[in-house]
Amino acid sequence: MVIVAFGTSTPEAGVGIVAAFKGEKAIALGNIVGSNIANIGLILGLASLLRPLGVEKSVFKRELPIMLICTFLLYILSLDLLISRVDGLIFLGLFVFFFLISYRGGKKDYNFKELQSFPLYSFLKNTTSLLVVGSVCSLSLVGVVVGANLMVKGGVGLAKAFGVSSWIIAITVFAVGTSLPELATSLAASFKRIPSISMGNIIGSNIFNILFILGIAALIRPIKIEQSYLGFEYIFLIFISILLAVFMKTEYKVSRWEGSLLFLLYILFVWLIVGR
Repeated sequence: MVIVAFGTSTPEAGVGIVAAFKGEKAIALGNIVGSNIANIGLILGLASLLRPLGVEKSVFKRELPIMLICTFLLYILSLDLLISRVDGLIFLGLFVFFFLISYRGGKKDYNFKELQSFPLYSFLKNTTSLLVVGSVCSLSLVGVVVGANLMVKGGVGLAKAFGVSSWIIAITVFAVGTSLPELATSLAASFKRIPSISMGNIIGSNIFNILFILGIAALIRPIKIEQSYLGFEYIFLIFISILLAVFMKTEYKVSRWEGSLLFLLYILFVWLIVGR
């Protein structure tokens, strides 16, 4: 919910922050909205097709409502067609609240035995060197920043080459590209029968994308919004988020047929976006 979600959302953070610095506001916002839709429809849909995903009651009662609140708050703060620096501060303040809630809840609820099936578990458990951990984090961060810069440049080039808006590129191509870590993590966790990581990864990433990434991006440069975004993309994000909550409530799991419906809805979303 926290560490895995933060790690897999690093590409979205890199693209969103770099895009904000470069003034590519449509890319910064479109990547976040598109990634959140892809996380639920594409990734969670595929993971639950592979194996039905169980849902911990604590996640349903604690973190899922936070995700829904964040999604509705994004819509409400976007009604004036601007995500201002004040809005960014609101997002970041809520992010701190979410982090504390998840940390305290995780200490009570989480079973660390689930992690023992991962090959790196014993290595990480015995690694106490701050130099090793710091070096890995620093090199990874450099890679993300360089990759994000190239991705933003490439996205602008694609938009010009195909005669479409940067928003379309961001909400489709970028959204899938930056969501690949979530896909790999969720599928691996599903294979290893660790549904708590699959579900927590998606919910945590969606919260992280809105509160932290969009909060930082808005602080760097306020983001103007087209009216049309509110009428379709935002509504679709709200709809698929509520649908996920309904599916999670039924026997506290997402079944294969529910996963197939989420996946088909994502395909429909991309088709409607590209054909618009």
